[in-house]
Amino acid sequence: MAKVLIVYDSLRGTTKKIAETLEKQLAAAGHQVTVNKGGKVTAAELEGADLLLFGGPTYHKDLIGTMKQFLFRAAEAELADKPGAAFSSYGWSGESLGILEDTMKNQFRMQLVAPGLAVKQTPSLAKIKAAVEPFAQEITGKL
Repeated sequence: MAKVLIVYDSLRGTTKKIAETLEKQLAAAGHQVTVNKGGKVTAAELEGADLLLFGGPTYHKDLIGTMKQFLFRAAEAELADKPGAAFSSYGWSGESLGILEDTMKNQFRMQLVAPGLAVKQTPSLAKIKAAVEPFAQEITGKL
């Protein structure tokens, strides 16, 4: 059983639904899962997790400010070689996924265990579950 920390923020609720769906699927696979918004996560929580999942929406071709602030604070934690993956939601362009993955891989020196998941905003919950399931299975296979 791995300790998984999902850190996200959401504008219109899609990223939150992805985080909650990931939580359910990873918990069902037997992992201890904690979900928190970026503003509430400490360096100790990041360092104590076995796997980190970061998620945020794209807004005006960028990652939203609250997740950017989280990433600046997360730089204080020792995350080198820690496994992780990113997820995002978007309306048109989808740049937030690349920003998250690039930061995790190149700044934090984390090991990305799965290609990131990007979901177009405001899909039905069934479509979110269908998109998240293979992502969660790939992550679970690496734990």
